[in-house]
Parts: sequence; structure tokens; C-alpha cells
Amino acid sequence: MLKEKLELYKLYCRMTGLIPIARRYFIIGYFDGALTILGLIMGAYLSGNASAKIVISAGVATAIALGISSGWGAYEAERVEQIARKMEKDRAMLRSVGGIVERAHKFAILVSSAVHAISPIIASLIPLSFYVLLPLNEAFPLAVVTGLFQLFVVGAFMGKISKTNVIFSGLRLVLAGLITLVIVLVLSPSHVM
Repeated sequence: MLKEKLELYKLYCRMTGLIPIARRYFIIGYFDGALTILGLIMGAYLSGNASAKIVISAGVATAIALGISSGWGAYEAERVEQIARKMEKDRAMLRSVGGIVERAHKFAILVSSAVHAISPIIASLIPLSFYVLLPLNEAFPLAVVTGLFQLFVVGAFMGKISKTNVIFSGLRLVLAGLITLVIVLVLSPSHVM
């Protein structure tokens, strides 16, 4: 039974091109989650008043909100794309191709939106875990380094997929993280408060 289900899901993936779609959503969501939490952690640090409890509470709330936003947005976008792809198949066959084709497209919508919802939450919770385990002054640098490392890993993964320089690809995303931290540092309201 399980083997049959897995074979069916593999078929759905081939029919809809789901693997590259889900991979894109994972990378985008993970990138968003890592950058967002880095910005939150830096902003909390710059405030000078943040406790571990506040960072964790705000971070988890942000991760959940980002996950809902990403998942919902992906659901709506992918629903439109999958409906359009199914309509192309309908036109090619000169009739509606319901059944397995329709189920495959619905499967692709659900999986891709779930991937996009979960990936930013995972990326956010990893750096936040240091605030649960360590004192505030020790958690901050480890959370930042971990967030940047996560960006490097995602970038390296992208490099591997595209068969380009893995190190350069990883460093490009680290640069995005560093630029985010600098912008938060420069524009932080803590300078004027």
C-alpha cells in the first residue's frame, strides 16, 4: 500500500514538474526565514533592552507569520499556475483531462505550498534555539553566525544544483545576510531613541 502511494506521488511529481518547483519554494522560503530572523535578532540586540524571552517570543511569532504568509502566497500562486498547466493539457487533448491529471495538479499545489510554509520556519527556529540554550550575550553571536552559515549552505546547494562554483554561490547568499545586518544596523531606530 505504502509503495503504491509512493509510486503514485512520484508519478504526480513527473506529471507536474513538482521537484524543481518545490526546490525553488524551499530555497526562497529558507532564504527569507534566515534573513528575516537575522534582521530581528540584530534589531533586538541594537535595542539594548531585549531579553532572551522577548527575542524568542518575537522570533517564533515572526517565523510563524512568515510561514503562513509564504505558504498562503505559494498556495495562491501555485493554484493559478497548476490550473493554467492543466488547461494547457485540456486544450492539447481537446477535452477536460480530469482524473489522475487533476489529482496530480492538486497534489503539486499542496506540496509546494507546504514546502514554502515550512522552510522559513525551520530557517528561523535554528538561530533562535541559541536563545533557549544560552545566555543572551552568548546567544547573539552564535545566532548570527548560524544564520549566515545557513545562508552559505543554501547558496552552496544552489551552486551544486546549477553546477556552478559552490563556494561562490554560498558566499553570495552570505553577502545578502551581511548587507541585511549592515542595513538594519544603520537604519535601526535605536540610534535616535
